[in-house]
Amino acid sequence: MTALDAHTPSTRRGRPPAAFSPLELSSWWEGRGGRRPLSQRELARKLGLSATTIRKHLRALRAAGQLDDQARARNLAARGALRRGGRPPRTLKDTDLIAAWGKAPSVTAVARALHVCRTRVRARLQDLGLLSERPQSKRPKAPGRKTDAAD
Repeated sequence: MTALDAHTPSTRRGRPPAAFSPLELSSWWEGRGGRRPLSQRELARKLGLSATTIRKHLRALRAAGQLDDQARARNLAARGALRRGGRPPRTLKDTDLIAAWGKAPSVTAVARALHVCRTRVRARLQDLGLLSERPQSKRPKAPGRKTDAAD
């Protein structure tokens, strides 16, 4: 083969097609063998493909009748739902909140002590009447600006 033969129009160009086993893809998707079914993102990571490629091949397998979505649903129900990102929500007990507020009356310090976000702490403290509404900005008014009351 010469250098000119390598670039003839009949030669396929671009990336080679993804190499994977459709049987492996369907078994991970359905959760065969007592495993938890994987999400598209987890499958992409495991097989070294993109999520778009996984979606395309799942669609093709489903159209060919080689994918059993009822088996996936049964396995998901048996193993629990797919894992979601983030930290699971923590319960915020009023007694713990009041005790932490007594030790350090700072929303940030209480949030760190209870391992919850400041927004939840601030909202619950306002509901309990321990924290007033957020104060308005203490910036001075712009010079020469008239307020509504002066009009």
